[in-house]
Amino acid sequence: MHNNSESIIYLRDHLEKTDCDQYEIYISQVASTTIEVKDQNIDCFTTAQSTGLSLRVIKDDCIGFSYTTLLTPESFDRIILNARKSAVNSSPDALYGFPKKPINPITLDLFDLNFNLLPKDEKIERLKQIERDAFSLDKRITKVRKAAYYEQQVTRQLVNSHDLDLSHSDTLFTTSITVVAEEKGDSQVGWDFDFNRFYAGLQTGTLGSSASKKALALLGAQSAASFRGPVVLDSGVAYQFLGIVAQSFMAESAQKKKSILQDKLDKKIFADHLSIVDDGLYPGGMSTGPFDGEGVAKQRTQVVDHGVFTSFLYDTYCAKKDNTQSTGNSSRGSIKSPPHMGYSNLYIQAGDTGQDEIFSSVDRGLFVNEVMGIHTANPISGDFSLGINGFLINGGKKSVPVKGMALAGNILDLFKDIKLVGNDLRFYGKIGSPTIMIGEMEISGT
Repeated sequence: MHNNSESIIYLRDHLEKTDCDQYEIYISQVASTTIEVKDQNIDCFTTAQSTGLSLRVIKDDCIGFSYTTLLTPESFDRIILNARKSAVNSSPDALYGFPKKPINPITLDLFDLNFNLLPKDEKIERLKQIERDAFSLDKRITKVRKAAYYEQQVTRQLVNSHDLDLSHSDTLFTTSITVVAEEKGDSQVGWDFDFNRFYAGLQTGTLGSSASKKALALLGAQSAASFRGPVVLDSGVAYQFLGIVAQSFMAESAQKKKSILQDKLDKKIFADHLSIVDDGLYPGGMSTGPFDGEGVAKQRTQVVDHGVFTSFLYDTYCAKKDNTQSTGNSSRGSIKSPPHMGYSNLYIQAGDTGQDEIFSSVDRGLFVNEVMGIHTANPISGDFSLGINGFLINGGKKSVPVKGMALAGNILDLFKDIKLVGNDLRFYGKIGSPTIMIGEMEISGT
């Protein structure tokens, strides 16, 4: 097939002749470039292009799925056959169904028109400059593990038997650097990154020096004595704690009795200072888009409002199960799997307190800027026990670096005891958070 339109016409014509009750066609086209620089030399330069198509069909309340990376009539005939066979082998469920056409399709500007015009030499030089900035800050910066740049252009088209026909293109640019600082046998790592929907918006001028400062600040870190006190979580740590409960916001988790928020809807279970939003329309967000993985318009959903758990997140299937409306939270990883429930741009809303002001409110406590073992936290019970690195806070100021300490507790207790929320909201992929301060926790050390 020469283009998407011809592919869709062919599939529609042939699907209409089958005994399928409903169908959905999804096409994805991706073009990407990855560049890595090490010691001012190009360590990696790769480009990739891929096109694929997936098909879902419903027959007698049974759903089937198939996909192909070859846009040819023969491949289309095969995936129609495979999808129908898949449906025959699945269990019937009357809640299966594809959404109708949105009344007001959303238009978002997420595409850099200069994507194919950007000189590769400029990208390489920009990456080399980040590395030079990292080394120039201090002679104790001994190596750069990786300075990386990535760009991608994605076009998606979604068509179903209810006359839904949606398409959207977007671009994404990311860059990052990881450095190592060494002194007197001690070695510490620093990392920083940025992403933007537009190349010109990438903030790389301070990226190298920022990563170096993080590594240098941790040199000489040692464990401290155990104590109980306030804990300040850097945004890069706080977002990981939000990630522990992210799955519990999904209606699917609640319906399967696997959510820590089970039976807590409309109840005040978090701190007054805490509000959490899932926003598929967040300006420039990594997961921002006009429609979700099955064609429902994305939206802004207030999940937690000043401590009150106000809404689960839904896709079409789970919404039907709870007799409500989808919140536009169907997600697709690739054409190789059906859509599934997922958060979009999930974040803790920023407060009005600066990080220094948060420190000044703490007489003796701990500032955590790195956690280890976050994957071991139990998302259903909320219990966690994590290794941490950071800095002691004494007299309202960040002081000596510490490592090899630990925090243990329950995620609901942690979010219930938030006393201050910073004004420095930052996204780390699809999840974002500002600095937050927990009133009191047991901090284990030597």
